[in-house]
Amino acid sequence: MHLTSTSPTTTPLLLSPENVLRKLAVIIFVLLLADIAGIILESVLQYESRLTRLLVHYFNFNGESNIPAFFSSVMLLAASGLLFLINRQQRNAAQEHYTRHWFILGCIFLFMAIDENTQIHERVADFVRPRLATDLSGMLHWAWVVPYSVLTLAVVAYFIGFVLRLPTYTRNLILLSGALFVGGALGLEFFEGYLYKRYGLDHLYNRILYCLEELMEMSGVALFIYALLDYLTRYGTQVLIAPKNRDV
Repeated sequence: MHLTSTSPTTTPLLLSPENVLRKLAVIIFVLLLADIAGIILESVLQYESRLTRLLVHYFNFNGESNIPAFFSSVMLLAASGLLFLINRQQRNAAQEHYTRHWFILGCIFLFMAIDENTQIHERVADFVRPRLATDLSGMLHWAWVVPYSVLTLAVVAYFIGFVLRLPTYTRNLILLSGALFVGGALGLEFFEGYLYKRYGLDHLYNRILYCLEELMEMSGVALFIYALLDYLTRYGTQVLIAPKNRDV
């Protein structure tokens, strides 16, 4: 999809898969360093200062309404937009029988972006937790993992045939990115619940696990965005960002 402008002062921005992945990796690395610095200052050195408070408030990977949470939401929203773009391209080209899968994936990522920003899963946990017969020594304390795990299995069952039919490179990237994201978002959540019940939310062990969880999630989404951009280029589609043409 080409979005261009006739204005001589306009410089369109080409979203190259490699450049996008590189920039996302740099941002993730910087956010990771900031979170690690906050963990060391607060939980290891127990150093009370304005810098410590700022790092923990704005860069805590387990925080809400802060920079990492906003960045994660933006990445999920970008992935959703690319999925809708691929769906549109496939429908226009009439080359693919699985166009609905791209659209449904786009809707799923749109929901995840909203969930990341509004914490819907926390409300789900509050509803599910009192209805569980046991929390398995805390492993199910974050009870949203129960319905979300079921939904994840249903999504995998529905999409596995579609993913396996994709080009080998795209397929492998999507499988790897999915494993990273689900392993962080769901897999580590069980251990975090256990450690929360045993040591408390702000214990160093939990801080480290939360850091690893969010790192896996961000890395998975960044890799997924790269896979989608690369897939678009295979269809001869370059994604440019530029103002629309305007009549003077």
